[in-house]
Amino acid sequence: MLANKKEMILEAAGQSFSMFGYKGTTIDQVAKLANIGKGTIYTAFKSKEELFEAVLNQIIIEVKDVFERAFLDCRSMDDNISHALHDLLEFRQQHVLLNKLTQEASAIRSIPAKNALTEVEKVIIESITQQIKRGIEHGKVKVSDPKLTAFMVYKSYMALAIEFTEMFEPIDKQKVIKLFKSHLTKGLLSD
Repeated sequence: MLANKKEMILEAAGQSFSMFGYKGTTIDQVAKLANIGKGTIYTAFKSKEELFEAVLNQIIIEVKDVFERAFLDCRSMDDNISHALHDLLEFRQQHVLLNKLTQEASAIRSIPAKNALTEVEKVIIESITQQIKRGIEHGKVKVSDPKLTAFMVYKSYMALAIEFTEMFEPIDKQKVIKLFKSHLTKGLLSD
């Protein structure tokens, strides 16, 4: 019974954080959205912070899943990472809560929103790092610092896919992947 209530609470919390952001969400709002009493929430979660962390953990699981699904054995590592980053970018742009957190972190400099987005980015960078380490183990990648390389790869891709588009014009997926591979990953991740 508590498991179902916990799922209801998490779903309602996700809706509330998506609508009102971290700062604007209250336990009262979550209770109202879940159609339960406020006290019921406190039987499953000690605080708004703990509830937010649980919602964030669900997002992190989704991010890892999106990343892993993008990898195909028939593609090279740089192709896989390019496709994974594109899929993650689409996921992030379509995810209402991540968009709200991005807006909140930027507009009102919300520390919890900023920290949540940092946690998501760390998971992405760690996922790339693990793929690079696998490439090193199989003799397909030669880099001295997998985590630093993963960070560079991730941040460069996001700059090309997001910041360039904001400053100039949109770039389609295939062009981003082609540019990314020819200018950055060639030599770093090519097998």
